[in-house]
Amino acid sequence: MAYNKISNTTPIKDIKYLNKDFNSFRSDLVEFTRTYYPDTFNDFTEGSPGLMFMEMAAYVGDVLSYYVDTQLQETFLDTAQERTNLFHLAYT
Repeated sequence: MAYNKISNTTPIKDIKYLNKDFNSFRSDLVEFTRTYYPDTFNDFTEGSPGLMFMEMAAYVGDVLSYYVDTQLQETFLDTAQERTNLFHLAYT
């Protein structure tokens, strides 16, 4: 995640909506940790427990973004694929 500063006191968060896969979640978590916790955590090897927790969080983010995308897809008549959703959308 990137942070832009308009002034010295007001940081504005730059939200990236397109990074929704495991690798981008993982790299964003590593970048965030390196930026804001350089003295607390600095072991980013593949076997470190801290990176394991970051990868677990990235996995959860990946799965949740998949389900959100699927639910959103099923709310529109043009993109719905499940039969019951098509019937409900046609009825409304």
